[in-house]
Amino acid sequence: MIHSHSSAPPESVRTIPARGKQVLRIVGVLFMIAAIVSLVFGILGLLGIGLPDTFYLDNTIIEARTINANQDGVPMWTEESWENLQENLVIARTVLNDRASTQEQIDTARTNLRNAIDSMVPSEAFADMETAEFLPDGRTVSVFFMYLILLFVILGATGILGFVYSATIKKMHLLGVLGIISFIGVALLIILAVNTLGHEVFLAFLPFICLPIAHQVGVFLNNRKTSIIVTFSILMVMSLIALFPLYWIIRSSLMYLHEVPTMRFLPTNWVFSNYPRALERFHYFLYLRNTFIIAVPAVVLGTGTAILCAYSFARLKFRGKRLMFGLCIASMLLPPVVTLIPLFIMFTNFFGFNNTFWPLIIPWICGGGAFNIFLLRQFFLTLPKELDEAAMIDGAGRLRILVQILLPSMKPAIMVVGIFIFMLIWNDLLTQMVYLHDESLHTMAMGLRVFSGSYGTEWHLTMVATVLSIIPGLVIYIVGQKYLVEGIVMTGMKN
Repeated sequence: MIHSHSSAPPESVRTIPARGKQVLRIVGVLFMIAAIVSLVFGILGLLGIGLPDTFYLDNTIIEARTINANQDGVPMWTEESWENLQENLVIARTVLNDRASTQEQIDTARTNLRNAIDSMVPSEAFADMETAEFLPDGRTVSVFFMYLILLFVILGATGILGFVYSATIKKMHLLGVLGIISFIGVALLIILAVNTLGHEVFLAFLPFICLPIAHQVGVFLNNRKTSIIVTFSILMVMSLIALFPLYWIIRSSLMYLHEVPTMRFLPTNWVFSNYPRALERFHYFLYLRNTFIIAVPAVVLGTGTAILCAYSFARLKFRGKRLMFGLCIASMLLPPVVTLIPLFIMFTNFFGFNNTFWPLIIPWICGGGAFNIFLLRQFFLTLPKELDEAAMIDGAGRLRILVQILLPSMKPAIMVVGIFIFMLIWNDLLTQMVYLHDESLHTMAMGLRVFSGSYGTEWHLTMVATVLSIIPGLVIYIVGQKYLVEGIVMTGMKN
């Protein structure tokens, strides 16, 4: 009698889905072609011959546009050097737009424009400035072509390994990681291309991003266990989109005013001096102090009273509890602007709290907000009542049970409430403008609003003030984000 033993084939020899294998092989070939093209353009660009010479002229024209004629209304350059630059800039544009231009004419136009940039002479008002800090160095094109050679290595490795390992499941995680690296590489290529050659080339380079995306699709079709890598790739793309406005603010804060409206992804010169200049007009530390004078007591009192209200609704039995809790939740449907005028009349006419911080602090004593009460109540309901009963048998009172037994288990929820209250106060411009009038009482939101209104034309300094105003809230979120996520996720689920 012959016994047949059937066993699953080893993972490395499992049947590979035909679609996934074909996708990886096709994309692998495309990656290798893109890598060769990247290498050829990189070498030609660094040698400065033939095809890419017009890129140098185009980039020199872009750099010439970034040289400002004046700063704060005062001419930066002598009239003669400025007119010489404009004359050579017109000639360069004409040569570039004329398809009949010879290579010699292109080289001559670029050389003359480059010389005009390098020979700019500061005016008397800016005689002491370091001219090199204001003039582009002309190296951006070389950096771009050097990056093309580096990209050749990334794309080539991804394409070769994708083609070779397209039928090996065990290598799918490796290919997924390579796909993420190639996606980052292509994204940087697009940024450098726009920064070097102008935003007109954005649509021409954008299709290259489809290669790493198709690569990840092939990885997923080959082995669905690699879905975590694909998911990470998608989240990375979404994160880059969400963080792009923040990056643009930081980028603009490190530029000269004339360069902010351009589509350059990186500053021609990194102007860190914008920060001390902005702090001369933007009273950052005064606004920060005033904001914390409001936020600290509001967070402490709002969180404390929200805990007491939530504990009462979750643990105590009293007549009308359901009605009161229903009214509390219903108050969330009432827009804050509806109660703004009645509260203003009460605080100013009856209590005389006009132009003080009290109207911004006292409302948080009244329960800490309906949503915060609801959130903490739901968390209280997840804690076993047996804890309370056991403590009562040992002689503990309700306050002691709350402080010593229940609150230590509610640390994430308490942190969530504290962060929510802080963020509401930090971003509350309307209410603060209603009650605070003196400049010495302005908060961060008010200071930023006044600064952007007074110096709205100086966008680089406005962006500096925006970056500075983001930092405290960002630090607090980073410190408490662990508890923020845990508190929201575990609400209503904890045993």
